Amino acid sequence: MLKRTPFRLAATFTALFAATVVALFAILFLGMTSRLTDQIHVRAQEAMEAFQAIDDERSFQDLAGVVASESASVRHADFIVELIDKDGRHVAGNVRNIPTTDGWITLERAKVQPDSSAGEPDDRFFAMWENVSEGRILVGSSDRELRRTQTFLLEVLGIGLVATTLLGGACGAFIARQTQHRIDAFAHTLAAVSDGNIKARVPMSGSGDDIDHVGEQVNRTLDHLQKLMENVNQSSSDIAHDLKKPVGRLRQRLDIARRGASTASDFRASLDGALDDLDAIMETFDALLRITQIEAGARRARFGSVDLVAILDDVAEIYAAVAEDAGHRLAWADTRWKPALVKGDRELLVQLFANVVENAIRHCPTGTHISIALYDEPQGFRAELSDNGPGIPETEREKVFQRLYRLERARTTPGSGLGLTLVAAIAELHDAAIALKDQTPGLCVAISFPGAAEAA
Repeated sequence: MLKRTPFRLAATFTALFAATVVALFAILFLGMTSRLTDQIHVRAQEAMEAFQAIDDERSFQDLAGVVASESASVRHADFIVELIDKDGRHVAGNVRNIPTTDGWITLERAKVQPDSSAGEPDDRFFAMWENVSEGRILVGSSDRELRRTQTFLLEVLGIGLVATTLLGGACGAFIARQTQHRIDAFAHTLAAVSDGNIKARVPMSGSGDDIDHVGEQVNRTLDHLQKLMENVNQSSSDIAHDLKKPVGRLRQRLDIARRGASTASDFRASLDGALDDLDAIMETFDALLRITQIEAGARRARFGSVDLVAILDDVAEIYAAVAEDAGHRLAWADTRWKPALVKGDRELLVQLFANVVENAIRHCPTGTHISIALYDEPQGFRAELSDNGPGIPETEREKVFQRLYRLERARTTPGSGLGLTLVAAIAELHDAAIALKDQTPGLCVAISFPGAAEAA
């Protein structure tokens, strides 16, 4: 369990939190210690000033009397004082023989009052010597308040540290366990996919957090993978079904050439027909390979900012004459005053629009009017390619994007049934949405692209 990342992170954060608590208590401990020490010094200093005032206003003998009185009072447990004359002899006070020094000194009760039953044995005194008229005086105050405060803070620190560690550890373990369950869900899903269950998906918690976001990305990847595999399986079936006829026809032509061609011209005619069939088969395989590469996203590396207006200008210019030769009329009138920039591959986008226009030219009767238009949308642009031909039945509009699918009326016209499949693959690569709408009569192919900023 300790090798799992969520539990290691939980332990690390618990340790960091405990260290933070210790650091905060250390700052509080040192601050309180410094403040209380200053207060003890102030009390001793105030007592010293009071004794000096008595010496200044009265006499050294009066000071000795006050010191003797104070030494016998109930305050002597937390207060020490010693008055000595100029020769260093003890005059009055509750301690004796304290070495004279300059500045603050720290004295232990056990050493300065070894026979005293008052106070606590561990008490210390913060004391200082000062000069008076006929000698020197020592005044000191006990640190009992300081020690009690320090003991209280240490006890609180211990209790708080234990409580923090237990609470932080429990919360961390709970969060780590929840996170580990979600990570395990990823592992189980990917294991199921690797075992052949391509429909397995990562369950979402609904919290919308980072793990859910990653799960959505994984599920989208698996959706794309499932679609690719289904396309491969469908393609294999479609290839076996749709190419069986041309391959059979090719074999028949070659058999006739082998058995029945009596002249070189007959043999050459049979071979020419066979080559035409081979060319059609190769064209189908090339188209399938191109679609597979596009669906795999291999062309995304070539994406850049391209102008739909310029692309439609080129397509309209190229196919206007083709449409006219087929007895149709192709119209494109751009009324925009600025470019329609999208993020994509110019060559593929030209292929997309060319395939739609070619499909209309090939499958519409003579005299059909074909139009190209481009409109602004809130988040991008919408290109519409319309005709007033026979259209596509609503029940078959989704099927026409399948590989090698052809409408019944289109089976007598040249083609492999991959033109619109290629259109759908290119649109998906560019995050564009395709909609087939009824023109009554005719068909409108509407393709919505995200703008360059949204696509980025």
